[in-house]
Amino acid sequence: MIQNPDFAWYIKRSKELGLTPRCPIASAELCPRYFATLSLPGKEAISTDITRDVHERLEKKWKPFVPTVAEEDVYITRVGDQFRSISGACPEVASEVFGCFASGLHHYADEIDHDSAHKRLGEEGVDMSDFRWYWSMVEPRHYTECREYSIQLDARPGKSKNIRKTRLGLTAKVRWQVLARDAFTCQYCGRRPPEVSFGLEGAPLR
Repeated sequence: MIQNPDFAWYIKRSKELGLTPRCPIASAELCPRYFATLSLPGKEAISTDITRDVHERLEKKWKPFVPTVAEEDVYITRVGDQFRSISGACPEVASEVFGCFASGLHHYADEIDHDSAHKRLGEEGVDMSDFRWYWSMVEPRHYTECREYSIQLDARPGKSKNIRKTRLGLTAKVRWQVLARDAFTCQYCGRRPPEVSFGLEGAPLR
């Protein structure tokens, strides 16, 4: 069954998990992936660009968290001067800019594929809200599937006054870097977010 990652799907998934409907850190000020996904389409003239001074400030803030390999980052592909796909995206931003809660969205390879797909969808009576009218393939993603969700949520300043679980002298920035090194996998139990939280309560990013 083809999953259409629209608003109804996203909210339903949140309810199933007993969580807030939308990501609580969906802000360029709170999440590096949100910022990267918001800024890249602007640079590529796909959406409205962030003002220069705001971009420079946030780029400096999130520089320590830039992925070490391109496959972990947000990236766009083009064929000639035409936008073809985006991968590694924040689903919250992807919904606002591209209409789907997804980490990856890919256009049809060419006009032949595009027209063939539209003909088939029309014959099947598929509703225009289906992503296949606009995209060849999407990779649905709920915010809990983002690696930043568990870590950044717990690292918010003022989230909790209880810092007993925080290792003395280890800032959220350093903990993030260690977790990134270990592919966001607990070296003791082998679990990863969102199955487990890494306990960064009360440790603000610096």
